[in-house]
Amino acid sequence: MRAVVYHGPHDLRVSEVPDATIEDPGDVIVATAATSMCGSDLYLYQGEMPDLAMIGRTILGHEIVGEVVAVGSDVTRFSAGDRVTFPFSVSCGTCPMCSLGLTGHCSTSGKAIYGFRELAGSHAEFVRVPLADGHLRHVPDVIDDAAAVLLSCNLPAALIVVDAADVQRDDVVAIVGAGPTGLLALQLLTDRLERPPFVLDRVPHRLDRAASLGGIPIDVETDPVADIIGEATDGLGVDAVVEFAGRGDAFDLATSILRPGGVLSGGGVYRVETAHPTSLALLFANDLQIRLNGLANVLPEIDRAAAAVTEGIVDPNGVFSHHIGLEEIPVAAEAFSRRDDGFHKMLVTLDR
Repeated sequence: MRAVVYHGPHDLRVSEVPDATIEDPGDVIVATAATSMCGSDLYLYQGEMPDLAMIGRTILGHEIVGEVVAVGSDVTRFSAGDRVTFPFSVSCGTCPMCSLGLTGHCSTSGKAIYGFRELAGSHAEFVRVPLADGHLRHVPDVIDDAAAVLLSCNLPAALIVVDAADVQRDDVVAIVGAGPTGLLALQLLTDRLERPPFVLDRVPHRLDRAASLGGIPIDVETDPVADIIGEATDGLGVDAVVEFAGRGDAFDLATSILRPGGVLSGGGVYRVETAHPTSLALLFANDLQIRLNGLANVLPEIDRAAAAVTEGIVDPNGVFSHHIGLEEIPVAAEAFSRRDDGFHKMLVTLDR
């Protein structure tokens, strides 16, 4: 089968690799109809997580919609021909962590993630899904491929972070990070708030897209952030910040614009950092509530995320900017990494 294989930082190659096959009775094989590239994939692509990508072996990708083409003998919930998606993380559905809803911490799978290390991801014609009954999900025909791809990671993750912010209708809210998940959060928040959220980023085309979706853009490089937020809140600060940048400076920015008692709901993927200096005194003295949502437990939220699409709250077209084929992933990945003008997210479709 064709797949895009990692050969080192900024080096992806379309290759012929062995077909995905049933290795365990609980496996399912899915033929990829559409996939994409998440911001967390970029960390591997850029060489920032070298222990999680194996040169010449790792197949990236964990966002997918496809069709079941083979089923292991122990699988009871799926059959060939089913249209399906699955979360970025493998979960069994029965271990103590899964029973708590913490499916990203599944004890059985060891927190396995598609496209990390040896578990092949979705940038391939076929994908092996272990523990399929535990986390594979049917996709109704009313949801198109673009929306279905978002159900694997970005949209449920945005929903989790927005929920954790616990916003009220009259709150003033800021989004830090206008990548794809931040843009989805913007759409979710617009449905919940009377006033449009502020959107903070340093990439002009991302801010332009945020404005087109109803956000109030603030360029952290050129705009007086503190003055703008202060004027809008009578000097108090915003009620909540949802953060998707996954950087120490973004965390500091978020805490600096919160009012006393405000909530920082974090969804950014933080790289392995030994430490980040921050003012514990500021967090303490301002009674700030910090809610980080690291390995997003997206499986329990897939149905709600799908409802956000079918109810018209979220429009996938607000996120995808480039429509490509499998062979174009290496070039598109570099454009994504460079933050080329106008590049937000790729939708990769495969012909069968």
